[in-house]
Amino acid sequence: MVNFLLSQRQQTIQATEAAPPLIKPATAAPSHSRFGCYEEFLQTCLEQGYQFCFFPELREPKHQITLRHDIDFDTGFALKAATIERQMGIKATYFFLLRSSMYNIFSPQDFENIQLIREMGHTITIHFDPSIYSDFHRGLQQEVALFRDIFNAEVGIVSLHRPNAFFQEYDAPIYGIEHTYQSKYFRDVKYISDSTGVWRFGHPFDTPEFMQQKSLHILIHPIWWMLDGESNVEKLRLYYSQRVDSLKADFSNNCIPFRKLNGHV
Repeated sequence: MVNFLLSQRQQTIQATEAAPPLIKPATAAPSHSRFGCYEEFLQTCLEQGYQFCFFPELREPKHQITLRHDIDFDTGFALKAATIERQMGIKATYFFLLRSSMYNIFSPQDFENIQLIREMGHTITIHFDPSIYSDFHRGLQQEVALFRDIFNAEVGIVSLHRPNAFFQEYDAPIYGIEHTYQSKYFRDVKYISDSTGVWRFGHPFDTPEFMQQKSLHILIHPIWWMLDGESNVEKLRLYYSQRVDSLKADFSNNCIPFRKLNGHV
């Protein structure tokens, strides 16, 4: 099913059964160049002796990476990252917003993208924004019930969307469900994030933990890896342009009068 659906979408993602040849990056390359090629980034981790695991499997002090993707912008970029990982025999956990103005898990394309990611062997779960609820326990309870109904999937862990200081220190499960900012995932192992399109805690390969093969929790936002551009601003500018074009196409497909305006908006 995965291969059939992917084969129908070659205009957006080129997936094949065999992994493409991988190029080993130069160890002396500067951080910005190592940021750009996702395959090379993953290959370097493998060559360092790491194995990729899901969050419940992160038990060893060395040689494990739990790879996390918070999907803030676009499920299409998530699908591209998931395809690369599948080709390389890597598994990751994908966290999706249920209440977002950037994408809609009920839309046919987003729903299909998320289903494909799960069918590749990755974990799909919830990227939870506690700030929109007066009772965040109750809010997560509602989202879990919805997620189960839509995807027929259990929720064993959630990530938190833009957590404030309170939630970064909140070390208990929410509605009985673990989250990625609990100490076992956030403080007891080295946490590295590419949030905002920069390595906020230093490039992983430059850390003592990576050099010593200690276990890592790495947060990757696919948008920063699946777009061309020398900086986060350049990538956002390109993505914005793509979204405008997509919105125009959606308007044209759903509103006949707009077709007279398209090209002049």
